[in-house]
Amino acid sequence: MDIKEKAKMLEERKLCDHCFGRQFARLGHGLENYERAWIIKERLEEGKNIEEGDIDPAKVPEKEIEKKEDCEVCEGLFKDLDKFAKRVFNALDRYELETYLVGTRIPPEITNNEEKVWAEVGRQWVEPIKSELNRLIGKKLEERLEEERNIDATVDFDRADVNAVMDIEKDHVELQVNSLLIHGFYNKYSREIPQTKWPCGNCRGKGCEECDWTGKQYKESVEELVAELVVEATKGLESKFHGAGREDIDARCLGKREFVLEILEPRKREIDLEKLQEKINNKNKDKLEVFNLEFCEKGMVERVKSRDANKTYRAVVELEEGVGKKELEKLEKLEGTVEQKTPTRVEHRRAQKTRKREVKDIRWEKTGDKELELEVKGEAGLYVKELISGDQSKTKPSVSQLIGVGAECDSLDVIDIEKPSSYKQL
Repeated sequence: MDIKEKAKMLEERKLCDHCFGRQFARLGHGLENYERAWIIKERLEEGKNIEEGDIDPAKVPEKEIEKKEDCEVCEGLFKDLDKFAKRVFNALDRYELETYLVGTRIPPEITNNEEKVWAEVGRQWVEPIKSELNRLIGKKLEERLEEERNIDATVDFDRADVNAVMDIEKDHVELQVNSLLIHGFYNKYSREIPQTKWPCGNCRGKGCEECDWTGKQYKESVEELVAELVVEATKGLESKFHGAGREDIDARCLGKREFVLEILEPRKREIDLEKLQEKINNKNKDKLEVFNLEFCEKGMVERVKSRDANKTYRAVVELEEGVGKKELEKLEKLEGTVEQKTPTRVEHRRAQKTRKREVKDIRWEKTGDKELELEVKGEAGLYVKELISGDQSKTKPSVSQLIGVGAECDSLDVIDIEKPSSYKQL
């Protein structure tokens, strides 16, 4: 079927210019579908042949071709484009955005109407009605955002700040507000706070006397201390914290651990991260410090969470008895592969398995009659406390096993976490 033949068949139906022209949407460039309809209808009136090259912006008639009042496909939907765009515009009123995406949910009978036309004239050159509605409502929304809110927003098909779906049948707009993601690093100076919120072990987060009705095992966490001011500044709903591993609650982190803070449903996106970083650090001086806060994309979450970085630890070790230099020299044998069964302290939440981890470097200094200071560089996932105590022979070799004396980690610090070479200096 050629263009003219198809156009003649369509002329016999009750179609608005949008629905007529949409059947030729893949022909020509720089045209709206109603303009394609005008070109084709004019040539039909004049009895001219219609070639693909005729569907050209230069050939749009100066005077509109007479429109049909009713449309058997859209049932008049295109008369309400301004109304739909206003609905979406009003729904976005509370949100700052630089990118958006508009979708529509059309009544099933409209889709059925279009399918009936395609069954007769075919699908060659067509654009679905939903695609045209999305595009035209989006264009009108863009104009409104610029004129009424002075926002130079653009369409983003991958991950828009806000996705708006106009449900035409319900006359309602559904919004999906995408998270705001902030990448950074932290040091934790307190030995009393976990990285993320822990639900109360007694009530599982519901709130009870034991947790003072907070639902939390610990009063605060790195996540909460970092997120509090950010959620406030963005007027977000809540936050999620994605860390590149985590240190024990009683361990300090001095090696700048990488993280991504995710703010859910932010209403404000234009925030000054430099000032916010300063506020966070000033408020939490003795507890933590954050560095190099910057906005990032969704893919950064997965990269951070899957990061397997070598770490260097400093541990103060308490010995049951004093040991001499000869025994301490045996600690050199720790360098290399160690086997660690799931530690006793985490076996309630970790699978029972034997892990092989590499100790890349170990140094020690005797700091008291029954005290050592160890510096251990190890592969990601190395349990340092168990490397010291042996954990009832679940870790082999261990400090305790090699020197023949009971040993326990009194305090632990993460003093260095390797970073990708592409990262700027911290």
